[in-house]
Amino acid sequence: MRTYVVCTVFALASLWIPAFAQDPPDTAASAQDETLEPQFEVIDPVTSPPPKKWDVDAGAETRLRSLRIDPIELSGTDINVIHWSEMRARLDASVRRAGIGAVTIQLDALDGVLLGDNGQFVGPPPNSNTGVSLSAKKPNLTRWEVGLRGEDPLDRDAYGPVLAPIAPIEINHLYADVNLPFGLLRFGRQPLNYGATITSHDGGRHNRWGVSTYSDSVDRILFGTKIDEAVKAMIGSKEPADLSLDNGVLLAVFHDWMKQDDIAFFKDDLRQIGVAVQWRKREADWFGAAWSDFLLSMGAVRLRNVKFDSTAYGFPTFFSTQVGDVELEAQYMFITGASNEISEGFAALASKPSVRQDIIGHGARGVVDWHVGPVTLTLEGDYASGDDDPRSTTAVTSFSFARDLNVGLLMFEHIIAFESARSAGVGIENLSGADVESFPLTEASTEGRFTNAIAAFPQVRIDWLPKRLDHKLHTQIGVLLAWSAASGGVVDPIMTSLAEDGNRIDDDAVNYHGGRPARRYGTEIDLQLGYAFKDNFFFIVEGAALFPGPALWDENQDAVNSYLVENRFVLAF
Repeated sequence: MRTYVVCTVFALASLWIPAFAQDPPDTAASAQDETLEPQFEVIDPVTSPPPKKWDVDAGAETRLRSLRIDPIELSGTDINVIHWSEMRARLDASVRRAGIGAVTIQLDALDGVLLGDNGQFVGPPPNSNTGVSLSAKKPNLTRWEVGLRGEDPLDRDAYGPVLAPIAPIEINHLYADVNLPFGLLRFGRQPLNYGATITSHDGGRHNRWGVSTYSDSVDRILFGTKIDEAVKAMIGSKEPADLSLDNGVLLAVFHDWMKQDDIAFFKDDLRQIGVAVQWRKREADWFGAAWSDFLLSMGAVRLRNVKFDSTAYGFPTFFSTQVGDVELEAQYMFITGASNEISEGFAALASKPSVRQDIIGHGARGVVDWHVGPVTLTLEGDYASGDDDPRSTTAVTSFSFARDLNVGLLMFEHIIAFESARSAGVGIENLSGADVESFPLTEASTEGRFTNAIAAFPQVRIDWLPKRLDHKLHTQIGVLLAWSAASGGVVDPIMTSLAEDGNRIDDDAVNYHGGRPARRYGTEIDLQLGYAFKDNFFFIVEGAALFPGPALWDENQDAVNSYLVENRFVLAF
């Protein structure tokens, strides 16, 4: 499975849901919810206060988490237990002028910074503030990543956790909304979509397991309107206008700047255009049942780059609703197209010719939640197509979920992410002296994405305290069963490409641990204990146990069980 296809089609797949697709974060809700409100107010000068021209909405979140994974290497001896503590602060703000529009910004501070004063006092950054740890009195800006620890950059075992400097502040979103009489115009750096889908994640607290660490963003201009209300106006309907965003039919069109590079050279630009239509129904009585929060969304996206002759199309569908005590969610994404960009990098790696590769990817997710009193029974199924042939002359058939849409706590989020990052380091080193303009090997690092997999994930959650209380306590357990979506099993594209020696690829293929490709990833058991106070303060403890299958074995058919423990504190308001 070629996870490096993400570098091209992940961006494409992520842009199908426009500004209306999901409810925005609480901190931006007021600016979003009123974008299509009437541009006037009826004021009683005796009983009503004067209209409010300005509105400022702000929110903040601070998170501190500690993790321990034992071991991170399932079949190695170089790196066993890893443990670290990190933090992140997030600030959201929106300034709105009634009848005009709004400006919204989101920024992260100290995102992923390791707690304490870390690094060497002399030498390359990051540098410690003191040469004597006993006298440390001021933390610095350091994070960890997978990098070269040993001497041989062509040996994947030489790669492991290393310290790296971190930017103290990152701006995720900065965009403007303009309230037009016929819809909403939004422009600037904005979320790919609000909420969490298989194609993109806005970085908010939407996950059932683990946390989000990344905000999918895009530089975009978008226009959206309610086409059902426009039709009513055209036919002269006497019905009162419904300008809410959770009821009716909405249309959005958008244009995205993905890359510009040399501004004197147009052919290297990568741009996207797209359209999406949504049907929302707040409440309905269909088939003798009470439906609520009904959403059906369909879209189409086109991506084009002349330099690498890249053309790709994405066709997403999203459905969610609640029927009585049952919540349903289903989504599907189909990607098709062709490009030279991925082939160029891998052809150089394997000393093969570069060709224009076909791109075909599928992703799907289904979730059923059945609420029985304080108990919620969940059945989740996930699918991301895979690729067991990394040669530059064959089609790319992989699909990857959004980086922060966590499927489980350990197997995809940490174990495969770690091993794929080590292989990516070797591949980049091999290409460092080659005369190529494409480096798709960076995307061979999965970074925790669910990819080349079929998963069944039953879960049970119990809320132990009545909902009316300020205090909440819950427990949750899930059993994750996963197999490769590719018939040839789990294949490390970089190490397999380096080992290729003939016309066949199956006899050279290896998995991320150096063993023979196989289909069964293994079984993971996830546990969660959570306490909340007034839905603002959260203390969560999570644990996971991974029992690896043949897809995670090394060349000696060995792999030990791995365990994760995490606790975190979150304050959000």
